[in-house]
Amino acid sequence: PAQIGVVGHSLGGWTSLATVDVEKSLRAVIALAPGGSSNPKPGILPVKLSFSWGRDVPTLYLVAENDVSLPLPGMYEIFDRTPATKQMVILHRADHLHFMDNVEQIHEIVRAMTFPDELAWLPKEMQPVSELCSEQQAHLFVRGLTLCHMDAVLKQQENAQKFWLGDVKAKLTMFGVDAILYNG
Repeated sequence: PAQIGVVGHSLGGWTSLATVDVEKSLRAVIALAPGGSSNPKPGILPVKLSFSWGRDVPTLYLVAENDVSLPLPGMYEIFDRTPATKQMVILHRADHLHFMDNVEQIHEIVRAMTFPDELAWLPKEMQPVSELCSEQQAHLFVRGLTLCHMDAVLKQQENAQKFWLGDVKAKLTMFGVDAILYNG
């Protein structure tokens, strides 16, 4: 029970954050481009986060610089409201779908789709995937930082803890991943 963490993307990211309100056994959270900002774009579910945690649950936000669905201002707002030890890392040249498998294919499928009126803006605002970071870079970003957070928090591994205390941007750059740490 001392080593339970949760990870979720988009509405799943919101679910991960909201679950901490009711599930007291959770000890670590990773929210990948989560929903829950107070001012969602048209057609995006207006889900709320109360952050009634009552305890410190170390939280890592992994978000995308060019997220059309859930833009950075909303990520900053959620991050700033989080009542816990927290970190946010922003993947440059990435969109909301960069947290999924087969991002290059799925991204272009979504760009070609026709959406209902309240979401018609979505594919029009998305950049071509050729202008964004690669699937390989996104996978290294998500898998590496997720594992490192869980190892640092749940397993108390010294190497993982040292990673977060060092120059995260420089370490990611060594692997060809362009990202920055947001400190609020």
